[in-house]
Amino acid sequence: MRLPAPLLALLALAFSAVALAWTKDDYEIFDLVAALRKDVGPDASFYSELQIEPSATTAEIQRAFRKRSRDLHPDKNRGVPHAQERYARLVVISTVLKDSEKRDRYNFFYKNGVPTWKGFGYAYSRWRPGLGLVLGFIAALTAGMHYLVLRINYTRDIARVAYFTEAAQKAARGAQGRRKVKVPMVEGGLGGDVLELVVDGDQVLLPHDDGTATPLDSLAPLPSFSRTWPVTLSRALIARAGGKSRRVDTEDFEEEEYEEEDTVAGFDVSEVDTPTPAARKSRAAELRAQRQRGANKAAKGKKGAKAEGETEGDESGASTPATATADESASAAEEEKKRKAGLGKAGAARRRKMALKK
Repeated sequence: MRLPAPLLALLALAFSAVALAWTKDDYEIFDLVAALRKDVGPDASFYSELQIEPSATTAEIQRAFRKRSRDLHPDKNRGVPHAQERYARLVVISTVLKDSEKRDRYNFFYKNGVPTWKGFGYAYSRWRPGLGLVLGFIAALTAGMHYLVLRINYTRDIARVAYFTEAAQKAARGAQGRRKVKVPMVEGGLGGDVLELVVDGDQVLLPHDDGTATPLDSLAPLPSFSRTWPVTLSRALIARAGGKSRRVDTEDFEEEEYEEEDTVAGFDVSEVDTPTPAARKSRAAELRAQRQRGANKAAKGKKGAKAEGETEGDESGASTPATATADESASAAEEEKKRKAGLGKAGAARRRKMALKK
């Protein structure tokens, strides 16, 4: 039988209230009971450990403790596994039973049983999760919330698709073949925004600008955990890692030999139909050969023009490059000498002025 949600909420609130009512002494009793049952057996109790009755007095508890401490003392049980831990547990058990308030709390759990769920505080104080487990829990919790959001969106999208499908079929009623119709974006809206749809028999399509159309019922995908953010993020990282490794394989070749040669000698590299590395390498070699031939032709043309210019200069009686260089050097030396002479005259004038001032 499935319980209603309000009743489940009330039960959870009741368990939380009980868990908050447990004290530090209760947690100590829980630990002692769990350790004792693990070492001795599921029917073990504080009274059976001291070998007394539940109705024993404080004096009887003290005498039973002295007797059991002599039997379980680590000095008399050398080589016995966990002898020290059992003796220490016996001391704590006798302390609990000799305290009236703690004994009343233990008697309550002794009669009614130790609760299975002891609260978040007890669980966290006894079991400290690591960083990886905490992150995993957070990822699982947020993935569950993401799935809930997908579920809510799916319910809303199904209702919207049903409205548009019904309105489009109603607008195209009696039409033969495909027909474009316009449906108000808001149910019952008049004069507002409309959505253009295509009705093809019993199917309603959403047209696109490129001429394609998408079935309207495919726009509301079923929610699944494979669409939650941890799964989609993992897939994206794996796909990115795979794509990066493939790019690294051809990175050097593409940058150095292919991508720099977009158009050479009227040949467009982007028109190459074969994308294989071998074909690209062959095409790049051909382009480099074409470029080298062009450079050789240009160098030969420049060399012939230079030789022709020098011949014409000799025939016309013009000065050679060496003579021109010597004339330029002499002219520069003469200008420098004049500049220094001018500076000397200006300096002498300044010195004369200073002498008159003195």
